[in-house]
Amino acid sequence: MMISVMNTNILSILIAFSASQAFAQSTITLESFALEPETPAVEAQAVPGASAAPSSELETCLTDPANCTSADYQSGSTFSLEDVVNLAIIDREEVTQQVSSTGGQAASTATEPLPSVDMEILFDYNSDSVRGDQLSQLADLAALLKSERFDAYRFLFLGHTDAKGSAAYNEDLSARRAESVAALVRGLGGLQADRTLATGMGFSRLKTPGDPLSGQNRRVQLVLLPR
Repeated sequence: MMISVMNTNILSILIAFSASQAFAQSTITLESFALEPETPAVEAQAVPGASAAPSSELETCLTDPANCTSADYQSGSTFSLEDVVNLAIIDREEVTQQVSSTGGQAASTATEPLPSVDMEILFDYNSDSVRGDQLSQLADLAALLKSERFDAYRFLFLGHTDAKGSAAYNEDLSARRAESVAALVRGLGGLQADRTLATGMGFSRLKTPGDPLSGQNRRVQLVLLPR
């Protein structure tokens, strides 16, 4: 009789243990079971018009000059819309139309410095043909300028020289070199012809006035013009 009672007790314990295990398993299953359809993950999309992080030092210097840390890209001279008009690069009427959309801030807008960078583009002596070893950086520049971030701009290329030689000679040479760079960037980037402008400054705007023969003065400056 005692053995029978013990067997009954053992059987009861086993049944209770099995039931508790089954309940625990069902509880785990219920917690992981979705009663409502799972919402699919949505990939984050860029908001149109939002400022994207600059992808290069060149882009930083163009779009955020205050954070430009490259001495090579930092402009040796600044230009405003008023300066560009006085150089006869664009018409005054054009500037008037552009600044009229700023809510009556025409005077300050016309005299504010335009975004710009200096670029060292190497040429052979007395030549206005861009050297083959310079094409890589111009291809990078073209790819940058054709991006949507710069849709609101035209691109003015200004040629600069050092102070060696006559003013007339250097002005002519710098203009031809600026046009060569503008034409290459235009072609590499597939830009419309009216979005690239070029002119020469000779040695009238030296980057290092204290060292007029320095190679840093021989450069092409890119200025962004609103359109």
